Amino acid sequence: MLELYWLCFLGGAAFAVLLVLFDTVAGGWIDGVLDALPDAVHPMLLVGGVVAFGGAGILLTEYGSFGAWTVALLSILAAALLAIGLFFFYVKPMGQAEQSIAYSITELEGKLGEVSVPIPVGGFGEVGFTFGHGLVYHTADSVEAETIPAGERVLAIEVKDGVVTVCRWTESNPTHT
Repeated sequence: MLELYWLCFLGGAAFAVLLVLFDTVAGGWIDGVLDALPDAVHPMLLVGGVVAFGGAGILLTEYGSFGAWTVALLSILAAALLAIGLFFFYVKPMGQAEQSIAYSITELEGKLGEVSVPIPVGGFGEVGFTFGHGLVYHTADSVEAETIPAGERVLAIEVKDGVVTVCRWTESNPTHT
C-alpha cells in the first residue's frame, strides 16, 4: 500500500506542477477551460485530494501503528476534509470574486459617469464609471459639439471601437434625449 500512497503523492504533485507550467506556456487557455467545469470537480480539489490521500497514507504508514485498512480509511478522510476545506475557503470564494469584478465595456451604455480628463470638441477625454466596489476609466468623446470639463456628470450613450460616447447629464433635465 505504501507504493500506492507514494504514487498518489508524487503523481498528484507532479500533475499540479505540470499543469501550472503548461498553462503558463500555453497562454492561460487551460485555466479558461478548467473554469467551465463544475466547482465540485475543480482540478484543485481533485489533485489536492489525491496528494492529501497519498501524503496522509505515507505518514500514517511510516509513523503510525495502524493496520492497512485503517490507514486507507484515515487517508480517505484526510483527503475529503482537505477537498472540502479547499472548496469552501478557496474555490468558492475565488469563483465569486472573479464574477463580481468582471464587466463588459458594452455594459457602460446607459450608465452615469464623471469626466476625469476634459473632453474637447472633436477630441477625446476620459470618464470614470463605478462598477462594483471600484472605478473603471475609459476613453470618451462627446456626442455634442462642445467641451465637457472635468468633474461633469455624463451619461454613456454608445460604445464603439473601445470609445464611450457620452453626453452631459443633470438630474432634472438631461441634455440628450
